[in-house]
Amino acid sequence: MNFLERLEYHSSRLTNTERKISDYVLAHQAETVRVNIAELAELCGASRSAVLRFTQKLGYSGFTEFRYDFSLFVHAGLVTQEESANRVQQVASYYETAVRKISECVDDSRMGEIAQQIIHARRVKIFGMNRNGYSAQQLRHHFHTLNFDAEAVTEAVLVRDLSAAGRAGDVHIYFSVSGETPVIREAIRSSFQQGVTTVLITMHRDSQMAPYATYQVVLPTTRMVTTDYFLDQQAINFVFIEILIVFLGSSLAQAEEEPGRGQKSGKP
Repeated sequence: MNFLERLEYHSSRLTNTERKISDYVLAHQAETVRVNIAELAELCGASRSAVLRFTQKLGYSGFTEFRYDFSLFVHAGLVTQEESANRVQQVASYYETAVRKISECVDDSRMGEIAQQIIHARRVKIFGMNRNGYSAQQLRHHFHTLNFDAEAVTEAVLVRDLSAAGRAGDVHIYFSVSGETPVIREAIRSSFQQGVTTVLITMHRDSQMAPYATYQVVLPTTRMVTTDYFLDQQAINFVFIEILIVFLGSSLAQAEEEPGRGQKSGKP
């Protein structure tokens, strides 16, 4: 696990002071590599013990191991912004690296299981709010291209009502990059309590939504690759949707070929 992956993985556990330290080391990488723990603490406006706790919370044995690992990425150019005349190539490269990491997060077996749950569902609903709502709508659109019925639910009131109306045999798919949106968090808990099969697609492994997910897919974030730009995470969701549709289409085709069985589509 590289430095940025460690930071992303443990980000939800950081205190305000530790987040300030995190922001400083990312913004002042050259200085961080050169200074000792006391000097970094002074630069960050934090205590020496706070810096030590920050490094240990990321999984390092102490400051020395943290600085060594951090320096590797600075010198490798994985954290610092590279000067490049071809910004198109640079941004495309960041997304390409993040997309390639999807294969490290999910495998064929798990995708096949999720596809089977969806095609045999009584009803399928896809939940997402704010920017995650775009992912919910994109998946619903692709479902319809397969003549498979599903409903995208993106408004807060409907998210609450329709999650509570779920029953055993339904599948509820939740998009939440942070895994912390209160309305979505309460909705997946409601779905879980109703006996619904829940699929959580997130980028936060330890979110409060995780205990209520029958299947959890933790996708990579662009922050694992770079902090140079604010890159929209929905692009990663869209690539995952394409992968899911491949598995869903294959499962539907197999179901239609089985003797005595026709397509079983979810009903909104």
